[in-house]
This record gives sequence, structure tokens and C-alpha cells, in this order.
Amino acid sequence: MTGLTLLMALFTIVLFLFLILSRREILLLAKERPVSKIAIVIFSLVIIVAMFLNDDTLDHRIRGVISGFIFLSFALDSKGLADDRIIIHPMNIKGIVYQDIERIVLFQEEGQPIKMNYFRRGIRGPLLKFKQPMAEIVVFLSEHLAEGTPIDILVDQDDQS
Repeated sequence: MTGLTLLMALFTIVLFLFLILSRREILLLAKERPVSKIAIVIFSLVIIVAMFLNDDTLDHRIRGVISGFIFLSFALDSKGLADDRIIIHPMNIKGIVYQDIERIVLFQEEGQPIKMNYFRRGIRGPLLKFKQPMAEIVVFLSEHLAEGTPIDILVDQDDQS
């Protein structure tokens, strides 16, 4: 086994540990896309199987398995609300600190997940979707946001009577 293979294995282990630890920090997990997760897992398995079928050397097979696990790490991608910040991407260590947020907008259509948008320095941040009840999200945000930060709540109900 070469030094590059060992370095790739070490990188993959550290990557998975980091992603698992950052996922544990999230208190309210944003809604995930199950179709993309399934596609990532299938693609990772295809890479691993292809490497076992095509390569002869043990070193290349190990690299193939490691490459498959690196692709599999995208399935651990998680976003949500942590205790001290909004995590919009697992590789963003800092996240968006609640003190920097100027305004939050929550929108819910009937039967749909809650969509949350935030504004920081006059710029809208990425949209996050949550399955949790509106009351739980509002209570969490009111406890963690800076004093006086407005939370706009929009509810769309279809009245077909």
C-alpha cells in the first residue's frame, strides 16, 4: 500500500468524523432530499464494484473503495439550526451566527414543509425546509436570535368552500 493510499484513507476517516460531528450539532435538522441520497448511495456502490472488477492490484482496489466512500460522504450532507448558528452546508465550519441575522421569514403552505429564509447584511440566505411544527421552530428561533430580530410568519391556506 502506497503513501497516497494511506493519505486518502486518513482523509476519508477524518471527513466522515467531521461530518458526523457536525450533524450531531444540529438541533433542528432541515428536510433532506431522499431521491438524491439514494442516487448517491447507488453511484458509490457502482464505483466500489467497478473498482473490484476492473483493477488487479490491491492498492488500486483500496483506492476504489476509498473513492466510493468519499462519494458516499455526500449522503451525510446536512443543514439545519444548531445551538449558536445556522448550518447551511456541512463543510462551512462557522455557519451563520444568529447575532448576524437581521430578519427571518417562515412560510408554510398547507400540507407542505415549512420554508425558512433569513436575511443578513441585506442579502437573502439560502432556503431551508423543515418538517418540524411551526410553533417549535418559532420558539427555537425566538430563544436563539438577537433581541428584536423580526420573525415574519406567512401561512398559505386554501379556502375552497
